Amino acid sequence: MTEGAPSDAALVVRLGADRWSIPVGAVIEVLRGQTLTRIPGADAVVLGLVNHRGRVLTVGDPARALGVSDAGASVQDLVVVEPPGHPRFAIVVDAAIELAGDARTGLAQMDLDAIASAIFA
Repeated sequence: MTEGAPSDAALVVRLGADRWSIPVGAVIEVLRGQTLTRIPGADAVVLGLVNHRGRVLTVGDPARALGVSDAGASVQDLVVVEPPGHPRFAIVVDAAIELAGDARTGLAQMDLDAIASAIFA
């Protein structure tokens, strides 16, 4: 987590045709080029597992969790997050675009609570 960052700082990501913001306080790291281990019989929102610095993390599909259409199906970037009150997990995004120091007009904030609930339900 980024210490000393403004409270409205966010990681801007692309999911399908839309851009979303993720509060920087919940972001641990962005991973590229990761291979997921599939989990047979897992819910469709759970894409698999990934090793993150010796810790096995569940990887979720935010598009399915949030009901977003037109999202890409391939793994491009993984954003490792740890929202308050939830275990650390990763989400798949089409691209991590930038770190914004202030709120961006027109960007929806990604609901990490809803995604965590869908993954760990």
